[in-house]
Amino acid sequence: MNSIQLTAIENFPLIKPNDNLVNIIIDCIASSDISIDDGDIFVIAQKIVSKSENRYIDLNSVKVDVDTNELALTINKDPRLLQLIKNESNKIISTDKNVVIVEHKLGYINVNAGIDVSNIPDNGEQVLLLPENPTLSSNDICNDLSKKIQKNISVIISDSMTRPFRAGVINFALASTNIPSLEDITNQKDLYGNSFKCTEIAIADELASAAGLIMGQGNEQMPVIIIKGFDKDNRPEINASELVVTEKNDLYR
Repeated sequence: MNSIQLTAIENFPLIKPNDNLVNIIIDCIASSDISIDDGDIFVIAQKIVSKSENRYIDLNSVKVDVDTNELALTINKDPRLLQLIKNESNKIISTDKNVVIVEHKLGYINVNAGIDVSNIPDNGEQVLLLPENPTLSSNDICNDLSKKIQKNISVIISDSMTRPFRAGVINFALASTNIPSLEDITNQKDLYGNSFKCTEIAIADELASAAGLIMGQGNEQMPVIIIKGFDKDNRPEINASELVVTEKNDLYR
């Protein structure tokens, strides 16, 4: 493998609750010049998955407890949003610099529990949560899409995240199906014949990050990217959810 090709599905419509993402993807492919082959990877933005699953929450419906109200005043945060962040998290790790960093219920470390306030309607009183079960969402999309187009494809649901000691956000794999998300090359040889002591490659994250260059973070409206040419043969399937590291093994906590 010496090259891969990334192509956005253009003219993708705005997604509404209960929309069938698979049917919409198929319709958009049919109206484009894109052909789908066995082995293609669909990188799908988390936001359209959440929208289709109606993960919207009206902030006015959120019941705020006393502790959250007090913390919200301290860090200048909407108490309703802060309560949702707490509800979606195992614990708050930090509120330094008025930024809420949490361990999400899914195990990820992220800001504001991954709750979106951008690129959604009525973002003054409405927010969007992560999919309740991203792995199930990925599996369902992959299985339905594979069946309907009769191709052996893979799916990555991507989101953006910050990183310790690095500026900017980068896309990563929130969940995946039918792809080796992590490759362990421990004991393989380097250029000089030396064995790697402990090296794992986060393949799904690298593919999601590459797709993010085209997908964008603003008003690009290209939430589905097709990757061609990635060789996944002879590698075991590993879901991206398994890349989550426990606090005990995390180098940064």
